[in-house]
Amino acid sequence: MVRKSVTAIALLALALAGCTTTSSEGGGTQVSTQGVTDTEIYIQGFGPITGPASWVGLGNRDGFALAVKEINAAGGVHGRKIRFEFHDDAFQVAQAQQVARRIIQQDKPFMVYAGTGSTTFLAVADQLRQSGLPVYNGFSGSEAARKTPEVENMFHGEAVSTKWVAPSMADMIADNLKATRVAILHEDGEWGRTLCAQVTTELQGKSGLQVVANETYPAAGNDFTGQLVAIRNANPQVVVNCGLFPAAKIILRQARELGLKAQFVGDAGQANATVWTGNEAAAEDWLFNWYEPQFLTDTTGAQGEFLQKYKAEYPSAPTGRPNHADNFSYTAAYLLKGALEEAGKDLTAEKFIKALAAVKDARPTPISPNVTCANERHECFVDLVWMRIQGGKAVPVDDAGLAQIASKVSGS
Repeated sequence: MVRKSVTAIALLALALAGCTTTSSEGGGTQVSTQGVTDTEIYIQGFGPITGPASWVGLGNRDGFALAVKEINAAGGVHGRKIRFEFHDDAFQVAQAQQVARRIIQQDKPFMVYAGTGSTTFLAVADQLRQSGLPVYNGFSGSEAARKTPEVENMFHGEAVSTKWVAPSMADMIADNLKATRVAILHEDGEWGRTLCAQVTTELQGKSGLQVVANETYPAAGNDFTGQLVAIRNANPQVVVNCGLFPAAKIILRQARELGLKAQFVGDAGQANATVWTGNEAAAEDWLFNWYEPQFLTDTTGAQGEFLQKYKAEYPSAPTGRPNHADNFSYTAAYLLKGALEEAGKDLTAEKFIKALAAVKDARPTPISPNVTCANERHECFVDLVWMRIQGGKAVPVDDAGLAQIASKVSGS
């Protein structure tokens, strides 16, 4: 009888408070209208805005905030303005876990935008799933952070999973470049480690191809001589580097200084103009995969228009901004806006999740590729394109350029 009375009192309190609850798949309790008022939709984000990975959080914060400003200036969503706040996790696991607890237990937004790297997102992913809040992973491409099938409240954004990136890299190396001797070089963080492990597995399944070296470097390092000398001594035709852009510029420069002439192939985590700016000779013909129709520094078309808007909003932005975190988060905000609109004025978390899970072949912004979230893993982006550095610029790889690079590889 006591238990029944307590339950009745709790239900009465909820009714008086004017909110409803539902159970989430992760076992938590989701407040359907939490973070929603007649005038506001409250979204919280987190990522590193201090420390060596601050470019990740700053980009995710600023790109999303720019889109929110535009959305609100245009009237918001069904008359509600979006309020967006962003917390610093410093790319530290303990701090990320503390931030996630605060968001879930104290701040109680309508949804969470995770604008952090793979190591920290992986540390809080299950915590976020169990919260029942709608969660959009805007930046981590870690396969370990995904589930098959994914729980209903978790969605993954433009940082394509290593599940799709690794085969693309292996196919480029074996099928397009026709390499037979490949060296692996990767950072010691979650992204670089897991990506290159999967690339290695894919390459080992290619007939006639041998992995001749496998070297690891610290993500925050600035001298990679030891690793590069070991790779040079193994005489590869191609070096696969899995990591992030702060190290990539140094690696390309030091490789050429050490006489390592192999073709370098990178991933989108290294896609930043600072890698080749002032480093043009060392970066010439560097290949990397990318997520969008145009590269960040393209001043033409849709990306050129975005650059103008971004620089008007952030005139003091440093070299290398906007980076891909800015682009990803800007597109993410408009993707979420579309789902909020589809969910209707009588907004609940359940309606929003259903609307986002139904997205097919949408293009939220002119700079984005097509988006489909309607799959069992809630992966909204899976496609990749390949870029080449040519004359100090990132350009899409065409057949002629690919043939030219393949010819150099076969002759090395």
